[in-house]
Amino acid sequence: MELAKGIHRFETGPFNWYVIEESGRITLVDAGFPGHYGVFLDGLKSIGRSKSDVEAIVLTHAHADHTGFAERLRRETNAPVFIHKDDARMATRILQLPWVALLSNAWRPFTAGMLGRAIINGVFTMPSLSKTQAFQDGDILDVPGKPHVLHVPGHTAGESALYLPDRKVLISGDTLVTLDLFGQKPAGPQRPRRQLNAGDKLARRSLDRMRELGAVTMLPGHGKPWAGTMADAIRIARTA
Repeated sequence: MELAKGIHRFETGPFNWYVIEESGRITLVDAGFPGHYGVFLDGLKSIGRSKSDVEAIVLTHAHADHTGFAERLRRETNAPVFIHKDDARMATRILQLPWVALLSNAWRPFTAGMLGRAIINGVFTMPSLSKTQAFQDGDILDVPGKPHVLHVPGHTAGESALYLPDRKVLISGDTLVTLDLFGQKPAGPQRPRRQLNAGDKLARRSLDRMRELGAVTMLPGHGKPWAGTMADAIRIARTA
């Protein structure tokens, strides 16, 4: 599905990752789980591309549902993997997820189903990242799409959003989402549940870093795209 000019999402349920296309070159933003690799290859084929067109892999943060098949793709293409410097060490470790929050809510049907999908798609067998390149707040990455980095810590220490000003698109990672991973809140801009954040107060404060972006198409790590002003998205999220 093309969500904005040259930006694609392929169907993998509640786990979002995106392909940015520019002049036949590809940046992958986040990487689902290992089991989504086939979906990725088929998706590239559907837009007339292949893994040889991938020039970079950019991760919004180091949780396993975002690092997924990144290491496999890096090895097969030699494409560099970029991540915020504060999450670089975390990315070298396996099984990085807010397990206490997820498992303590596994009695909820939606959360249990999501955990089941994670297991089926290889969360317990995926490798860690063996090589990354660090970015920091304010960087403009020299990769297809030229995303601007906004460091928005709280969900993880290095959580980052990626802004593409020429397309008015914000890839928000897990800073703002539109799907409640506990399956109770209605769709719409919302913060991840506080139990899922490493530092919930910091995550709340970090939202203001995106306020001045104006009107965007927001592409979250979980849930459907949302269009509007970031000031409205933050207001909705804080009152949800």
